[in-house]
Amino acid sequence: MPHPYVIFHIYPTDCDMLGHLNHATMLNFLERARWALIEGQQDLRSWAQGEVFPVVRHVDISYRAQSLPGENLAIRSGLLRVGTTSYTVKQEARKLHDHSIVAEAEIVFVAVNREGQPVAVPDRWTGALAPWTGDDPGV
Repeated sequence: MPHPYVIFHIYPTDCDMLGHLNHATMLNFLERARWALIEGQQDLRSWAQGEVFPVVRHVDISYRAQSLPGENLAIRSGLLRVGTTSYTVKQEARKLHDHSIVAEAEIVFVAVNREGQPVAVPDRWTGALAPWTGDDPGV
């Protein structure tokens, strides 16, 4: 199972006009952290030509602290729950220097076929993500 943390450095271009990490950039960091966890386990090119795809149904994100240029964030991801045709990934972004939580997110995905119809979540998808634990294993 891959390590649940992916590290991101915040550059000024990642920030809004007030100098804080931009919301869209945070969503991008979260997505890149999810891809980083499965990239080593699945050939992404052949996966993209498969018959079943995950689509985002719902994103719930809460911000707890600001993030500024020059800081490093560690994003932890894990599988929170699995339904018949959907699954939920929980993610948490923490500052590396003090481990304070910057943001928490839950993203609900639905497995769909090429026609866009919901289908059963493939076991290989959920097996690629470590289960979410409430305990922070540390960076």
